[in-house]
Amino acid sequence: MSVRTWCKRMAAKLGMGVGSGNPGRADAASAMGRRLRRKFILVAMGAVTVVLTLIIAGINIVNYSHVCKMADARLDYILAGKDGIDGEGEPKTGPGQDAVAGKVATGNRAAVRDVHFEGMTAESPFDTRYFTVSIAGGQVTDVNTARIAAVGAKRAARIAAGLYSKGWTSGFSGNYRYTATVQGDKTTYVFVDCSRELASFHSFLSASVAISCIGWLAVLAIVTVASGAVIRPMVESYSKQKRFITDASHEIKTPLAVIDAANEVQEIESGESEWTQSIREQVARLTALTERLVFLARMDEGSAGFTMATIDLSEAVDTAATPFESVAVSRGKRLSTSVASGVRAHADAAAVAQVVELLLDNATRYASEGSVIELSLRAVSRGAGKGSAELVVSNAVDELPEGDLDRLFDRFYRADVSRSSKTGGSGVGLSVVRAIAEAHGGSATVSGHGNQITFTVRL
Repeated sequence: MSVRTWCKRMAAKLGMGVGSGNPGRADAASAMGRRLRRKFILVAMGAVTVVLTLIIAGINIVNYSHVCKMADARLDYILAGKDGIDGEGEPKTGPGQDAVAGKVATGNRAAVRDVHFEGMTAESPFDTRYFTVSIAGGQVTDVNTARIAAVGAKRAARIAAGLYSKGWTSGFSGNYRYTATVQGDKTTYVFVDCSRELASFHSFLSASVAISCIGWLAVLAIVTVASGAVIRPMVESYSKQKRFITDASHEIKTPLAVIDAANEVQEIESGESEWTQSIREQVARLTALTERLVFLARMDEGSAGFTMATIDLSEAVDTAATPFESVAVSRGKRLSTSVASGVRAHADAAAVAQVVELLLDNATRYASEGSVIELSLRAVSRGAGKGSAELVVSNAVDELPEGDLDRLFDRFYRADVSRSSKTGGSGVGLSVVRAIAEAHGGSATVSGHGNQITFTVRL
């Protein structure tokens, strides 16, 4: 190689690290800030909504239970025969009555205080509005509406007959709380008017919902204003981190190019040796690492620049996988492919090829010695003309990593640091796989069974 040729190659390599700034970085940071603000507001308002809903529901459930309890106390009072008044306004006599009943009918307040049930007051027997209906043999035999003005005998009979036909013995029928007692073949329904209590309950429910909505809107306004101040330090830190990765990566490329070029000169002058070969391998490794770091940083900034088009996914996967047949053999493994024909997808062809290469590179490095690496591609239908492509790479390993396998997609995560160092892995390849899959609206997952590990990418 002439000096002139070497200089040209040197200049070309050095050019890789020049002018690599990202003019859209500020816009990307701003967009990320907006996304974080939206997420912060959604999470905060979601929590507020849950808390307010629980508070409103709890208060109104207790309030409704109180209405039911008071109504049931009045029903029990009536069934015990302690209202003391019959349909003609005279004291009642007969079973269930006691000496106090007559006093209640004549307005003896002391007697009322002596016999009141829980929740009943001295005025309760006098302001309770109720009616009764007796049914025997499926026919209405008696209707008493003397203590209520809003319901006539026909309507009362119709309400009770409807409940009797359904077999219902307690609950609400409109504004009336009812219960039924059975004596032989005779069923007696007692209905208590709860219109005032229910109106109060509904009024309180409406007021609590309205006040909560106003409070929710007030909290939304406060959170929206405060979210900017809360998110700003995170955005600045994140932006500095991404800028450091991008800038450092480009700064590293320059000395790497110099080292690689100097190594080539050394090989020209002294011949290739294990030292120059090791230098070349480590330079290639660092170059690949910096390129992947830059790619991930651009993915985070939303500026990866994919060229989306409808492609023949089967052909793209097959083309990218073919070179790894010999790579697998050189590493003591064997590659088996099963690629369905005619699978098409809206994707970036180069990105798809990168996914295949990274998965197979990972598999050929870490698969058990002498094992078979299986790669498959198939179309998965989701109905209504929709579907996805599923790329699966599976291989045997000496031992599955402990803990959550999904951590394998974390940047720089290594299940076995010593083994990863021997195989030359960088720990970011699978992160790139997941980033590409998600950028295509898909997903990347990992599962393990026995000593078999399987990576699945859906596009």
